[in-house]
Amino acid sequence: MSLELQVNYRKAEEKDWEKILELYNSLSSEDLYLRFFSYHRLTPEEAKKIVSGGDHYTIVAESEGKIIGEGTLYNDGEFALVVHPNYRRIGIGTEIVKKLIEKAKEEKLCEVKFYTLPDNYPMIRIGKKLGFTISEDVDEVFGYLKLNCS
Repeated sequence: MSLELQVNYRKAEEKDWEKILELYNSLSSEDLYLRFFSYHRLTPEEAKKIVSGGDHYTIVAESEGKIIGEGTLYNDGEFALVVHPNYRRIGIGTEIVKKLIEKAKEEKLCEVKFYTLPDNYPMIRIGKKLGFTISEDVDEVFGYLKLNCS
């Protein structure tokens, strides 16, 4: 991986579903568990739903024609995030979440939130870095960011 990695962040398009499926197929069982709270493998139909819009907005991070990250913001302000294992810890997840927060503000949402497992340290770190209030219990971590929605 080059130190000069060029990453393009953009709204997901319907044609991206296969590359999003490839991204999810690059995840380990542990990664999938942290993302879905179960050992769930994404199906082609689910990948197509991610890019379809409707009740959500999806951003992809793309480099050299490959989708290396994906973030989805739902109409209720909840979001989900995935970054390819080879591209972690270089700010891609943080940048995707920043863009989802901007989209939430454009849509006049009052909050942005995430739920994750206590072992998902990268997601918790991103939340803390971006000013989310973090509530932890034994089974789940909840991140909450209040937006000015007036």
